[in-house]
Amino acid sequence: MTKWVLKCTVCGEEKIFEAGFNLSLFGGKLYLYCRRCKANREHLILGCADETEGCPVAGVDVID
Repeated sequence: MTKWVLKCTVCGEEKIFEAGFNLSLFGGKLYLYCRRCKANREHLILGCADETEGCPVAGVDVID
């Protein structure tokens, strides 16, 4: 699991989001529920929370 830092584009609240996949493949933006706005809002993907481990750089694995 990788911890990512996300920022709501409406209210500016930052949060940590744990994901088992590479969020950088989503083009820098992701729609999630914002607790402060109380609605689904666009969030900017700022990067990994723990830079010592490094962000995932591998592409998408496709299984046929």
